[in-house]
Formats: sequence, structure tokens, C-alpha cells
Amino acid sequence: MTTFVLVHGAFRGGWSWQRVRRLLTAAGHEVLTPSLTGMGDRRHTPATGLDTWALDIATLLDDEDLEDVVLAGHSQGGIAIAAAAPLCADRLAGLVFVDAPDPLPGERAVDLTGPAPDLPRSLVLPPSPVSLDDPALTAWMNARLCPTPLAPSLDPLPERPPGVPRSYVFCAHTPAGYPSWVTRSRLDAAGTPYTVIDSDHDAPLTHPAEVASALTQLR
Repeated sequence: MTTFVLVHGAFRGGWSWQRVRRLLTAAGHEVLTPSLTGMGDRRHTPATGLDTWALDIATLLDDEDLEDVVLAGHSQGGIAIAAAAPLCADRLAGLVFVDAPDPLPGERAVDLTGPAPDLPRSLVLPPSPVSLDDPALTAWMNARLCPTPLAPSLDPLPERPPGVPRSYVFCAHTPAGYPSWVTRSRLDAAGTPYTVIDSDHDAPLTHPAEVASALTQLR
């Protein structure tokens, strides 16, 4: 059995992992899918910065007394797990970035795709409707999308804790220009291997079996 903590991306909440969670739980794993402050079922509480999201995750692992955790982040969830890792490194088996950016220490997520304009930290970004091949899933997702606080993306990433392995899963059909492409190109340049699944960017909901398989195989 593996303990997985799965962190969602922008405009989403813990609900975006529910299909993967059910598959992993049915296979005997322990799975937690928290919502980050400011989003999902915690959208009523503002997030003041990346340290808020880091503490969301580290505190959860501590309060639940979790050990040997595979901490996975989808999309913007990548910056949350990267920020949390130094705070809970002794509880981690590894990090998995699922079509997610993994900025270098000192980088801000907002700068990954080019210089960002000077924006207020208090800004909350509205979601754009998604359009998927499955109309029912599209409607279900759009009913749950929520605004995302900008502040966490304006903060630099901390140093990476030694001894915590990092693994990467990318989606074959993610449009060019997404932040995850920056990390993927860096891995290519370094010759670092990664997994690719035949999916769009919302793989945790559209291709949950493939994501669950990738997570368990990486473990």
C-alpha cells in the first residue's frame, strides 16, 4: 500500500482528483485529495502567498501523521508540492509532477512563460470554461471551477530538499505555452526521463486510469 496526497491545479479543488482517488483506493492505497486555501471547498479563505499552500500540505501530512508519502501535483499544483517539500521532506517518498511546472529555486511561477506584468498580489483570476470531448464531464467541471489567487504564483520557489526524488508525467496533448512545457523542455535538455500519457491536460478527470497507473508505476 502507498499513501498518496494529490494536489489539484488552478481553478480546481480536491474534487478534480476524485476519479483517480477512487481507482487508487480500490487498489488498496491510502489517498488524500485536499483543496488548497482559496480554491475548491476552501475558496472562502484567501491565500496570501505560496507559503500558505506549502503549509496547507505540510500541516496535513503532520496532522494525519503520514509517512512515506507520494506527493503529486497536477498543473499549478506542481508549485504547491515543490514549496511544501522542504517543510515535510522527512515524510516524503517522492514528488510527482503531473503535467505540472517545477520551477527552479528562486523562480516565480508567473515568470515561466515570459516576463509578467506588475500585478497586485490581491488579484484573483477568474476561471475560463473548459471544453472537453465529454459534454457531461464538461458541464460537471464548469459547475465547479472557481477563481484562483494570483499571490502564490508571485513568490519564488524555495531550495529543493536533498534526498526527495522527483518524477514527471506529461500529457501528450497539452497545448504549447502551458507552464508544464517549460519543465518538459528542461528535462529534455538534461536528458532526464519522464512518462507521457496519451491525454489532454485534464488527465486526472479525462484519463484517470492512465494517471493512476502512472502514479503506481513510478512508486
